[in-house]
Amino acid sequence: MKKLFCLSLLIALSTACVYTPAIQQGNILQQEEVNKIEPGMTKEQIAFILGKPALDTNLEENTWYYLYYMKPTSGETRSKRLILHFVDNKLERMEGTIKPEKES
Repeated sequence: MKKLFCLSLLIALSTACVYTPAIQQGNILQQEEVNKIEPGMTKEQIAFILGKPALDTNLEENTWYYLYYMKPTSGETRSKRLILHFVDNKLERMEGTIKPEKES
């Protein structure tokens, strides 16, 4: 009976300590890199700074989506997005939760 109790306790403790890894997806956007982006830049210039976007829709080649999602093992989920719109291969406008900061 004592062995059965110890075995049950061991199983219960080992299943309670299951490690859940953090989930990270998309482009990691650093504010310093995003600050280098300016209207009028070409797709090649932006790809050199930020890399190619992780989400390639192939439906609209003149819109690039940089998306980032992080679900840590503990704490708050974070997400960022930067959407770039191009006209004639040049950046026309930007939108999203992360944008270039103005220098003071």
